[in-house]
Order: sequence, then structure tokens, then C-alpha cells
Amino acid sequence: MSDIETRLFRYFVAVAEELHFARASLRLGISGPTLSQQIKKLEDQLGVRLLGRKGNTRVELTEAGLRFLERAQQVLRQVEEAKLVAQQAARGELGSIDIGFMPAATWSGILQKLVGEFRRANPAIEITMHRLTPMAQIAGILQNNLDVGFTRSPDKYPAALDGFDIYRQPMVLALPQKHRLARLKKIDPAILKDEIFVNTGPELDVGFWGHSEAVAGIGKFTPRVAKRDHDLVTVMTYVALGYGVAAVPRSMCNVTVPTVVYREFAANPPLVTSIAYVHRRNEMSPSAKLLTKYMARHALPR
Repeated sequence: MSDIETRLFRYFVAVAEELHFARASLRLGISGPTLSQQIKKLEDQLGVRLLGRKGNTRVELTEAGLRFLERAQQVLRQVEEAKLVAQQAARGELGSIDIGFMPAATWSGILQKLVGEFRRANPAIEITMHRLTPMAQIAGILQNNLDVGFTRSPDKYPAALDGFDIYRQPMVLALPQKHRLARLKKIDPAILKDEIFVNTGPELDVGFWGHSEAVAGIGKFTPRVAKRDHDLVTVMTYVALGYGVAAVPRSMCNVTVPTVVYREFAANPPLVTSIAYVHRRNEMSPSAKLLTKYMARHALPR
């Protein structure tokens, strides 16, 4: 038996459900004689009789026809499902996305809000999160190990990448509870020129810079850095141990570290740190394109 065309299944199902050639012809938008020829072609290919005529246009199903109808309807459902899956995949509604992120994106709540909303709107997309430093995210996206990333805003993007800020927040000073400056409500950056800092990694390759350098720039001094670490929790641990003070995102105030207190900066304009959504300029998967289009609606003005 040769392969049966899907349209023959569709023609047969229409006749079997209507039990009337004229109504089936109208439903299919083809002439009665053409429909009769196509049903005969199907029966010839199967080598069985599927329909028995009752008058000129009315028909009844044979036992073989009854059995075949159930399978034919199933085939047509599977064809429609396959078509839908292909269309969804092409639109990016099916697939997977590997996302890099840094802890600050979680503490700020921006990751839960934006990625959470996207996931609820696109439940068929599998999302895998990877906690990575800013430089590791950039490298991962360039090497196609990641699709996109939520990272500190770089001063410049590599040629193959692009991005935009999706969240900004003020910075605060973390300092030991018994530090002499802890009694102040606000900290003027200039009075920190003699302090020892604990800082994040500089990662200058793509323009990332430590938070203490931003404070020092306003205070017009060069910071002395005792310890560096990519992980802000580790930075806070060094502060708690008395190694120095640290400029951190205000969302870190949600992380309770015993013996560490937080104070706002007295600076105009305010000291802020940004979280950027980073992606490849080209060669994104349909799902990554869909996420990027969604995130672009939440981009902050430059």
C-alpha cells in the first residue's frame, strides 16, 4: 500500500461525520464528484470498502469504515498538533533558554518579577539559571554557553553583544556596627578617603568597575582595597570581620549579616548601580529572541 495523503483522511472524516456527500462537499469546499473520486482513491489504496451508499448522497460506514474513522481522526489531530508545535517553536514559544545571573538580580527582586512573568506567559519554555560573575556571563554568551545574562552594566559591550539596563538602585555603605562612622545617618564619600575598602572584582576587560571606585570617584580619592571577591556575601563577611567598609547595592540591606550596618551616601547625583540584560546581537534562538523582545519593554532610559 502506498503512503496515504493527509487530505484523504480529511475527506473521509468529513464524509463519515456528515454521513452525507453533499454536506461533506460543502464543508470541504470541493465538488461532489471530486469528493467521490477521492474517497474511491482512498478505498483503493487501503484495499477495503469504507462507505456504503444509501441513495444518491447519503452514506453509512462499514465495519472497516468505523474502525478507520477513529484512527483517521487521531491522525488529523496529531497533524494539527505537529503543526502547532512547529509554529510555536518558530515563534520561540517552545524551547529552552540558559540565563546567567548574579545574586544582586535576585536580591533586588527584578529577576523574580521579569523572568517570573515571562515564564508564566510561556510555560512551554524550559529556563535554566546559572549563577555567574559578570565576566563569566559575558564569556558564556559569546561562547554560546548562555543565551542571555543579568549582570552589572558594563561601560561598553563587546562587538557581538548588546544590552540595556533593566534596574537601577542606590548604593549604600556597609560597615562594622562598631565603626566610628556607624553613628552617622548619611555618609559623605569624601570622608572615606582614609578608609580601607572591601570590593568586588574590577573585571576591567569590558568596563566593569568595583563599587568602591565609584565612591572614590565622587570623593576624589584613590581607594585602598584590602580584599576583593566576586561574591557580595563574601564581601559582607569580610566587612563583618573588620577588614574594611564596602559600597554595595541597597538590596543588600535585605541580607542580614550580624555586626554589619548600612548607611546611605550623601551624594548628588546619587550613587547608583545598574543591572543590565545582556544578549547576542545576532544568532539568538527563537526563544531567546522572544525573551529579549519581552525584556526590551522593560528597558530603562539610557
